[in-house]
Amino acid sequence: MSIIPLKIHTGLLHDENAPLLRDNLMLSVRFYSLLFSALLTFPALAAEGLAPLHNLNLAACIELALKNHASLAVSDAMVEMAEAQYQQAMSAYWPHVTANSQAQHLNHDVNFTMQGTTQLPTSNALNAQLSQLGQTGIALGKALAQPIPINMNVKLFDRDLLMSSVNLTYPIFTGGKITALKNQAEKGKSVAQENRRKTELEVIRDVKKYYYGVVFAQQMEQLANDTLERFKLLEELTERLFKSGSMKVKKTDYLRTKVTTSLTRSILLEAQYARDLALQALSNAMGLNWDNSLSINPENQAHYLPTELARLVETAQQFNPDLQQLKFAIEASESKITEAYSGYYPAIGFQGSAYTVQNSYQSGLTNANNRDGWTVGIGLQWNLFDGFETTNKVSYANAMKKQLLNQQILLDQGMALQIKQQFLRLNSADQQIKSNEEATGFATENRILNTHAYQEELVETKDVIESQIVETFAQSAVYRSRYELNLAISGLEYLVGSNIPELK
Repeated sequence: MSIIPLKIHTGLLHDENAPLLRDNLMLSVRFYSLLFSALLTFPALAAEGLAPLHNLNLAACIELALKNHASLAVSDAMVEMAEAQYQQAMSAYWPHVTANSQAQHLNHDVNFTMQGTTQLPTSNALNAQLSQLGQTGIALGKALAQPIPINMNVKLFDRDLLMSSVNLTYPIFTGGKITALKNQAEKGKSVAQENRRKTELEVIRDVKKYYYGVVFAQQMEQLANDTLERFKLLEELTERLFKSGSMKVKKTDYLRTKVTTSLTRSILLEAQYARDLALQALSNAMGLNWDNSLSINPENQAHYLPTELARLVETAQQFNPDLQQLKFAIEASESKITEAYSGYYPAIGFQGSAYTVQNSYQSGLTNANNRDGWTVGIGLQWNLFDGFETTNKVSYANAMKKQLLNQQILLDQGMALQIKQQFLRLNSADQQIKSNEEATGFATENRILNTHAYQEELVETKDVIESQIVETFAQSAVYRSRYELNLAISGLEYLVGSNIPELK
């Protein structure tokens, strides 16, 4: 913040009214310093946007922001990702079917070779039959009892082989693992949806904040302009009285009015700058372009002020997105424990397959009976000992749930404190508005009386200037209190996660 340096002729310091002049100038400097600080409450922000937009009300600004702001597109993508993960988890309930095909060419035919001897089994019935043949039968029986040499080289299939199969697996029992994964994905989708709602609430809060900032800046600009016009009239009146030879209006009074008018003109320029800055901040909050032309048309809105703090906290427990996300995370941690416990149980599944073998060789392993076929069966896998891996997974999941439960306690307390702070801020701003409006009425009446009295040379110049400044100060206090009230309501709505009028 910068204040224009005051250049006062040194001769004025020897005037008999110099102390009054210095006191008046110090009062003016303090007032304008305060007015400067009020005007410079709007941050300079970069922006993005669309086309020129004029005379927008608050509802139109919020609607445009919800359509254009990039953060909402990011949140939408996160919701889509969570939905895809949920559908991925649901796929475990369906059978999985895979098709495999493999073609290969070997450098030689595959043969089965066998060398050695074999022994025919003995049979009492056969020996009895051979003994009836006499010596010939006996000799034949002895020959059969001897080891028979074998030397075989059998071709199994050709070098070119094509094998194709279709396989099916379906889980029958997984110890609750599939259900747990599905529940975690479902809670993850709910968390993403709450995060999207939180982003939307943040956009609405920011739009309201900067919209009310623009309204405040425009009010301060109009106030500075009205004050400047009054001081111009006072300067003309003082000049006329001074040049007409008035005994009560001196040169110091004339110079005092000119200094005050110059300072007010500077304040008006600062107010115009603050208004442009606030519009740029609103444009950014709406997701518009930095070079977008924007103007608003404020509407008089009647605010519903909540009176029950406990109801606000209770509503936040149901609708605040941060609290809801944490609740879903706790529910997901319970499913995580179930998933960890599934390691203690066997996994049972149904398996089936159908296959075909293509080979030019019609005998061996690729004969007509072996070329096509199918299999069905039940598979079981049970980790009898995994080095305490499952036990530690269960311990980790339980510790994670405990951590989230403690975080929920902290978040509940912190949220209640924030709501109470905004509630107190709202009530304070409401009371300040009433007091400041009353003070403004008195200040306006005081200014009018002093102006009329000044025309009749019944009061001094410093009294008229002071009455003008006090009225402007009182009116600016009204505007600031209304601005604080609007900020408190928008902040409270963001924390509660719902519009305040809906709580009626």
